[in-house]
Amino acid sequence: MHTSIVQQKTQATQKPRRLVQNTLAQNTEGTMAVEFAILGIPFAALLFGIVEISILFFLTSTTHHAVAEVSRQVRTGEFQSSGGGSDEFKAAICTAMAGVGDCSNLRVDVVSSGTGQFADLNLPVSPPSCSGSPAQIAACQASEPEMPDDVYNDTNGGDVVIVRVQYVHKLSIPNEITRLSNAAGNTHVITATTAFKNEPF
Repeated sequence: MHTSIVQQKTQATQKPRRLVQNTLAQNTEGTMAVEFAILGIPFAALLFGIVEISILFFLTSTTHHAVAEVSRQVRTGEFQSSGGGSDEFKAAICTAMAGVGDCSNLRVDVVSSGTGQFADLNLPVSPPSCSGSPAQIAACQASEPEMPDDVYNDTNGGDVVIVRVQYVHKLSIPNEITRLSNAAGNTHVITATTAFKNEPF
């Protein structure tokens, strides 16, 4: 008799516990919010990274096209005959980019060789990339890129010429996510270069 009373009490206390356990197991409210919190941040980083890469690819393609178009005018002597110099060359590059990007972020080099040899063409150094220890990289990323001044040589018919245009694109996404920065200040320097021999004009 005493044993049966104890069993009944035990069963009575177990039923609410099982009921609570079953209720918790079946309660799925908030699951979607938790899953979104886990997956949302990596998904957003991936999405914005794709957008950043697309913008960078578009700017790179546009810069290379502009260099090819304006350099052709230098090679044929059309640009020199119009009395163009460094400012005019940069303006022509900006126009050929069709308003894409910020023209104040452009730097141009038009360099000729006095010996008529491609091997003797020398360009100014590019902005240094951020490297070294993690602390040095972090300090470099926090600073602004130091861009050399433009170099423009007037060229004549038959001269060997190298043209380089660099566009400094400020990245929107931190470099820790995209790893797209190749210069200080979380920027990516797009470089388009072409070398040729001027036609006899």
